Amino acid sequence: MSSITPPELHGLLAIAREEGLDMKPVLLRVLTDLYISVPVHSSDEAAQFCEIGGTLAGQVDLDTALVVACKLAGYPGTPVEVGNAILARNDDASRILLADARWMPAHTQITYAAVGDRVMAAAVAARAHLDPDLVRLLLDRCDPLIDVTLAANTALRLPADILDVLLERARDEEALGAALLARGDLSGADRGVLFLAADKVARRQIIEDAERAASLSPRRRTAPSDEVVHSLETAALYDDGATFAQVLGLALGASPQKVRMLLADRSGEALGLALVALGVPDEVCTRIFMFRDPLVGHSTERVQALVELTRRVSPGAAERLVSAMLGLQPSKTRTAAYPPRGDAAERPRQPATPAAAAAPALPGQRRVS
Repeated sequence: MSSITPPELHGLLAIAREEGLDMKPVLLRVLTDLYISVPVHSSDEAAQFCEIGGTLAGQVDLDTALVVACKLAGYPGTPVEVGNAILARNDDASRILLADARWMPAHTQITYAAVGDRVMAAAVAARAHLDPDLVRLLLDRCDPLIDVTLAANTALRLPADILDVLLERARDEEALGAALLARGDLSGADRGVLFLAADKVARRQIIEDAERAASLSPRRRTAPSDEVVHSLETAALYDDGATFAQVLGLALGASPQKVRMLLADRSGEALGLALVALGVPDEVCTRIFMFRDPLVGHSTERVQALVELTRRVSPGAAERLVSAMLGLQPSKTRTAAYPPRGDAAERPRQPATPAAAAAPALPGQRRVS
């Protein structure tokens, strides 16, 4: 590298002042190009670049800083002092180094991951090479931006425990679910958790995966009680969303808050899978689709598509998908609280659930009590 002594630097700056020009951006770019053009430097050259480059890095405009950061990120001999000067800018140039510089000291990555600005921490999460402990440190921030960045970082192989955390959070974060679905290393069961965030094509594949899994380990089905079926249908007919969510949650073994995530799916497919998982009869499913959501019920084509879905998907596959979406153990997607009817003399009378009791009666029918 050609040596540029401090007196020569002062001369360039003096000329720039006389001409009314700012030579700092040009000087920093030239110095950087000269420095990265050779693999090894003398101690004097390194010290000089640290002094001049470190000073100018905090003074130049963002465009210049971006160009320099991109060049230095890929140069393994970049002095840490110059890197720190760029990091101190706390802008896009800083994030380039945090995300791409292989020479970045581990303690710097840890500091930004633990206590740095969330955007800077997300830049660390974008690194292609991250120690699992550093990933866990980033997860401890519980920040959606950092989580999405980790999920979108396909260069990382996510350990099972880290993936489990991201999948759990993805139930409440649509953007995180979309980022995870874009990965190519998820199992069919993992993708089932993300059904609500999937597009039409991805949902079809997720259902096919669930069908294959269900065929390998079929489970004994339990029919829903008449109270459950009647209460769901009645609540749908009278547009009683609170009761519908409560009854569906009790039947699935999930809280109404979790069930509302299924009901928020405006396509109606998640609800269709839940009804199949519970074993609700076809004709009742049809009436629920017609009355529960006007956006669905007012479209004959949409209702027919949902009815077709409920007939096409097996109860075992639907149960697996609903359990995954809600974070339930498969055995919880049962109707244990609503056992099938038998001979009244052979079983004790079951008291009505609060949801069923609250459901309004259909015309010509009495309220369940």
